[in-house]
Amino acid sequence: MMVIFVSKSEGKSIPVVRRILDSFALRIGTDTWKTVITEEGLATVRTLLRRSATKSTAVSCHWIRSRSRSELVWIVGKRSKFNEEGIVPVHYTSKNIVHSEWENDWQYLSLIKAIAALAALLHDWGKASDLFQHKLRAAGKGKLEADPFRHEWISCKLLEALVRYTDAYDDDKKWLTALAEGTINTKALAELAGKNMGTLGPMPPVASMLAWIILSHHRLPYVDDENDRTGYQSDGVYSFQQMIERICASWGYSRRCSNEDERKREAQCFSFRQGLLWDNGLLWQKALKKWAAKMLREETVLCTLIREGNLAFRSIVTYARLCLMLSDHYISSLPREGAGKSTHKKKHSWSPVDLWANTDRNKGLKQSLEEHVVSVMEQALQIAHQLPNFAARMEKAEDIAFLKKQSPRSFRWQDGAVEKIKQFRQRERGKMAYFIVNMASTGCGKTIANAKLMNAVSEDGKSLRYVLALGLRTLTLQTGDEYRTRIGLDKSELAVMIGSSVIQSLHEQDKMAEEDMSSVGETEALLQEELDYEDTCNAEQTAFLDIFFQHNPQKYKAFLYKPVLTATIDYMMAATETIRGGKYMLPLLRLMSSDLVIDEIDDFDKKDLIAISRLVHLAGMMGRSVAISSATIPPDLAQGMFRAYMRGLACYNQFFTEAKQCGVVLCDEFKTVTGRIAMGDFQAYEAMHGAFVDKRVQHLEKQLIKRKGIIVDIPNAPEGGSRITQFFEAAKKAAIALHDDNYIIDKRTKKRVSFGLIRLANTSPCVACSLYLLSSECMLPKGYAIRIMTYHSRQLLIMRHEQEKYLDVVLKRKYDSSVPVDIQDPVIRRHLDSIEEDNVLFIVVATPIEEIGRDHDFDWAVVEPSSYRSFIQLAGRVLRHRKVYADIIKPNIAVMQYNVRALQGKPQAFIKPGYEVKPYHLRSHDLHDIIDEKAFHKKIDAVLRIRKPVMNGTDKKDVSLLIDLEHMTMEDFNSDEPGPQGLSGWIDEYWWLTALPQTFNRFREGQADRKLIGVYRDGKIHFSMYEDGECIDCGDTLHIKQDTIEYGAERIWLPRTYEDALCRRIPEDDDLPEEELLETLSNKYGEITLPVDSGDETWFYDDQFGIFKKMR
Repeated sequence: MMVIFVSKSEGKSIPVVRRILDSFALRIGTDTWKTVITEEGLATVRTLLRRSATKSTAVSCHWIRSRSRSELVWIVGKRSKFNEEGIVPVHYTSKNIVHSEWENDWQYLSLIKAIAALAALLHDWGKASDLFQHKLRAAGKGKLEADPFRHEWISCKLLEALVRYTDAYDDDKKWLTALAEGTINTKALAELAGKNMGTLGPMPPVASMLAWIILSHHRLPYVDDENDRTGYQSDGVYSFQQMIERICASWGYSRRCSNEDERKREAQCFSFRQGLLWDNGLLWQKALKKWAAKMLREETVLCTLIREGNLAFRSIVTYARLCLMLSDHYISSLPREGAGKSTHKKKHSWSPVDLWANTDRNKGLKQSLEEHVVSVMEQALQIAHQLPNFAARMEKAEDIAFLKKQSPRSFRWQDGAVEKIKQFRQRERGKMAYFIVNMASTGCGKTIANAKLMNAVSEDGKSLRYVLALGLRTLTLQTGDEYRTRIGLDKSELAVMIGSSVIQSLHEQDKMAEEDMSSVGETEALLQEELDYEDTCNAEQTAFLDIFFQHNPQKYKAFLYKPVLTATIDYMMAATETIRGGKYMLPLLRLMSSDLVIDEIDDFDKKDLIAISRLVHLAGMMGRSVAISSATIPPDLAQGMFRAYMRGLACYNQFFTEAKQCGVVLCDEFKTVTGRIAMGDFQAYEAMHGAFVDKRVQHLEKQLIKRKGIIVDIPNAPEGGSRITQFFEAAKKAAIALHDDNYIIDKRTKKRVSFGLIRLANTSPCVACSLYLLSSECMLPKGYAIRIMTYHSRQLLIMRHEQEKYLDVVLKRKYDSSVPVDIQDPVIRRHLDSIEEDNVLFIVVATPIEEIGRDHDFDWAVVEPSSYRSFIQLAGRVLRHRKVYADIIKPNIAVMQYNVRALQGKPQAFIKPGYEVKPYHLRSHDLHDIIDEKAFHKKIDAVLRIRKPVMNGTDKKDVSLLIDLEHMTMEDFNSDEPGPQGLSGWIDEYWWLTALPQTFNRFREGQADRKLIGVYRDGKIHFSMYEDGECIDCGDTLHIKQDTIEYGAERIWLPRTYEDALCRRIPEDDDLPEEELLETLSNKYGEITLPVDSGDETWFYDDQFGIFKKMR
């Protein structure tokens, strides 16, 4: 490609830009270059320019497409030097050199600084206790006992003592004045602090707020005892003061003392023989006086906000706590003075008081208490000052040619949606934040559409900066690839959170082949997972983040700076779900400058959705746009998320001087609806969403019918037989019947071939069904052959990776199946050429991991029922790519009459996965009774899921229809019942000050796994775990058996072995012995998971089936 570079750089940037461009292109003018270059070479030029860019850099690149046409490729640096097409302006009108607008919008910035400063100066005051000082000196001399009271609680008791000492129970001015004037008696404070050790007495608003920030700077208050916690479940708390009054030491800040020695240690928590730092810590005292005086000037404003319940208070406290925790993390990570680098930028002469804050890695005393709290205060002020500028500093992806091009005909609806948004923006002036619901059908390109939608709603309407939150880890790299290949984002613009460097390593190898603790001095890692990105941060960007993180790792920068971040939603959930520590800080900072897209939002249960609504609320608090995406979003789910978003946006609007209007975009492949919803007008959204769904239903009913369903009856088992075996036999017969009506013709052999899916709800029945189909017990009609592949998540990482890679290729079927097909895959070709039978069924026996995100196209499917949603999602994998030109006649989806849990007599059968969680209960578990069989046979689509039926007060414990069960669950999610167990407790009440909402509704509750490694040694797999860096064999301990599975190998579709998979990863230039290499590679690629609570159950492993339990 031929390109022209134009530089409008200034000052010291001129020679830097010239040096770089002179290395790649010929200079044809003073600051103009031309060259012929490859795409890779051009990417290198851009990376070098970005790494060296400053505020004075401005370079544009134009691609000469023909004699009469050029195209702007990108601009690096100051975009104001060029227009949208990269043209250099010849006249200027005005120039904003003050750039104060971002700071002036933060009307409460001075208040945040005062709160952060005072909280920082007081946050570790309790470390002056005799017990804590003794603990620091005893570090490294054996195991330390937990403190009877945590230092945060003691700090709050000292603050309470100051309130009592100044008789300031209802007037913050009294204690603030005493601090500002220095008229306090530390002996009296120490004595008062030790009274009523387990409770906090009444305090005025500012003191109460500081107490909460101090209490929560390591962990949020929570009730550990389940019985005590249940008492708060429906407790509505509608004021800050009410919430503070409920918090006491037992909320995570103390432990019960059961003997005399522990009671003595309890008394030591409130003994201060070295004093309280006031008399000897002169720098600390000076800072306290200064900031108490400043808080006095802000006190009236803050007290008014608290007493009136102004939503700005929530934002103020959130930002102040963030400043304190970022600063505490920063200062605690610094080395000891004299150990290489100064612990702070300002030089101070610290008072010679023998009070310490923490230790270093060698358990030696590191920072004095005065040094620590004053340094934290100074750093917190720097961070607070830069918060308003944070979003402006972050990068956006611009000049994306793909987003400007017209979409292919089948995806033209995406362009229509973008055009509708543009028209809406022209009508509605002023700042706008958007709530977007993308309900396009499966296979219509929602992933790419989401990028176009976020581009259209961005502040300038032509750039990207958002987080794409996905439900499955395996989909992040897949989506990242799609964004790179189709949208054209490179690694300098896109970061992919991959969770494990091993996954990235496997992925990259295959792509190349195709292309050819504070008290002990240990600071918390805020981001342990791996990111796939290219570092293009320049010195200015690095210096800016150095204010927030000491020697910030490169991946912190990528996580925050990269315009588009693709990650599993788990990483972003930390922003609201973190109960202990600071892992919430990076995702919260990211949300300050990024919009949010949540893909397949309805793939989560009620508890998960309540947790996700907290993240959506936070995005609203940050004034960001949010998109939720799925073809099967129920009305109550969308309304609940909108409520959370709107309440968050209300916080934003009361905090900032310039409010944002709430714009709503509802879109699918048929129509896009836009509108502005007034703050708090939830009924308007409900009406808008209902009208949109009604139109969508009308369009869906006019579509060609691609999927029809039948119910497969399961006969009673013969005497001595198994009902589960009858289930598998019925599934086999259904598969053959579906094959007879849904097949393709192999062009070479003229055989009738079909690719089908048998979907089981859980791993054990999935493997059991596979083993049955492979056994001699499974008799086939004459002229039929089957080939089986088992697919679920409990498989060795490298084995699952290779399986998914294979399936992604063979099941991406876009050919015309009405004519004979030339099947070329070598594995399938060998089967077809060797099988004598005329009918061949290639069957994937899978768990629900097949339902979401996989771009697979099957001819038919047999389904174990879990929920109506699973029918619809799985239907999207049947005839996914191939077009039909008339309604299909025969069914291509068969659903079993009962699921396995129902056959086992479980009282709640539609669960794990499913919605029949207590207290919900279906009247019957027979599918004939709980779905509309006539409608199911006529057509399978999303209508019943997206349109809420009239249920007329159906009893939760006696639900008659499966679809009603799902809508009832979503209705409860969207309820406004009080207390921390529901949505309202977080968005309308003050339970966000505690960890009870997260405790009642944990994200992905009950899904804890332990990670094992399948170490390949001496020709065998040794299942092992890492403990303290040592690999320990645990196969016998966890009761894992191998080489005990018997099956008919001739029916295996894709025979695989772990050894072969590892051998394919051996580097060609490695001369180490093969056995040693295989063991090393297995340590890297042999990850597999087991449930933490697997107990004494026996597990089995086989290369074809992964790890599983036999069905009882």
